[in-house]
Amino acid sequence: MVSVFHSIFLVSFAGVLLLLLAWSIIRGCRGGWIAASLFGLVAVLLLLYQAFWQIRGGGDVALMQFKRNHDPRPPVRETQRLQRGRLLDRRGELLAGPRAGEKWGHEVPLGAAAFHVIGYDIKGRGTTGLERVFASRLWGVAPPSDLSELLLKAKPEDLTLTLDAHLQQMAYGLLKERKGAVVALDPRNGEILALVSSPAPLESALATAERDRKNAPMLNRATQGLYPPGSVFKIFSAALALEKGKGGRYVCPPGGWAPGAYTRPIRDTHPQPAGIAIPIEKAFAESSNIWFAKAVTACGWKAVDDAIGRNGFREGLTLAACGAYSFGTKAGVVPELYATPNRLAYLGFGQGDLLLTPVHIAAMTATIANDGAYAPLHLEKGRASAPRTIWSRAVARRVKALMRQSVLSGTSKGVELRGLEVCGKTGTAENSGRDHAWFTCFAPAEKPEIVITVLIENGGFGAATALPVAKELLRIWAAKR
Repeated sequence: MVSVFHSIFLVSFAGVLLLLLAWSIIRGCRGGWIAASLFGLVAVLLLLYQAFWQIRGGGDVALMQFKRNHDPRPPVRETQRLQRGRLLDRRGELLAGPRAGEKWGHEVPLGAAAFHVIGYDIKGRGTTGLERVFASRLWGVAPPSDLSELLLKAKPEDLTLTLDAHLQQMAYGLLKERKGAVVALDPRNGEILALVSSPAPLESALATAERDRKNAPMLNRATQGLYPPGSVFKIFSAALALEKGKGGRYVCPPGGWAPGAYTRPIRDTHPQPAGIAIPIEKAFAESSNIWFAKAVTACGWKAVDDAIGRNGFREGLTLAACGAYSFGTKAGVVPELYATPNRLAYLGFGQGDLLLTPVHIAAMTATIANDGAYAPLHLEKGRASAPRTIWSRAVARRVKALMRQSVLSGTSKGVELRGLEVCGKTGTAENSGRDHAWFTCFAPAEKPEIVITVLIENGGFGAATALPVAKELLRIWAAKR
């Protein structure tokens, strides 16, 4: 659009110049000085306008993209910037960069493993992912506010991301083409170490991938997939119950408990003895749905709604931004809670109408790991923001102890590694098809350095399918630690 407007403007100016020239010739000497003055003024304006676009146009990403796709000539200004910047991982390993011998090509060494986060930059198709977000900086066309800076400092940048190339590739391989996602991050500063969605296409097979509706390989499941979180959401519910003083004992009938009239009973996978009130420690370790349904209902909808807001579940999380472009998650779907005990009860164990992305679950887990403080997640190295308090340190430490006990004697048994104490929570989320499998964890228990969240669509029990992926990724991370 910018280029079209520019062309129309130039043609119009040229037409006016010709008319003025013809008029001055026809008028001859009479009034010729007026025509000559007008002719000169318009010519100067035209030259200034063209000079402006010679300078400013090189700083316009949209114009550069248009020229890149439709202009076969190698303009001098673009030739000077041909070697665009690179995207590097946290250790300096190449994630995306110019391909040798090609004018506009780029290479992504990790291929499908990094497709959804790095994105693509293809002539005729456009740009996606971080390639799109950071395009202006990679090509050196970001328009500074100062004209002298634009003239002297317009050059491509190499950008260092928080991703760990090895961890990214291993995470993708562990999913084995199953539909799912893996998020790994550092809870202390919010740096994302791996952001994986599976399956993912290669750039050479985009046309085929776009037609594959069954597997939807173009969907970034880590950031755009919305899923019922199931029992991993009990991390939130436990924190809320403890914060509001509702973390005591509740009777969990073996035949189930109905939160209201005309609602189906909520049942436990591991039924509790009749008439026995169980504490939060046992409820969390055995993942009791009834206990958490009752505890969250007891907290009341206002307290739940406030905690939902503090955790940002109704918001999209921005992971990278540059100018008008950003890369982040969809907003979560949270049901209206006003005076609706049934909805509160089902939300308590991550079911009902609640839908979140894997990144939301990883952020929730990281907040507990970081003693109740959420460090905003980000993908560009050096862009950390100050943490904000979500839960008190005392509440977070209690939930951390519950997650540790889940690994020692509860549903998360099997994730422990020698020399690395792990805190975790399994999840098996009901949906219209086979259950989704979840597992989220952090380690080491006392001073967490990594959070790993795994989702496998229709994977069944979280302990059986998602947990082994997280355990192997922990082992890989620990070996390089």
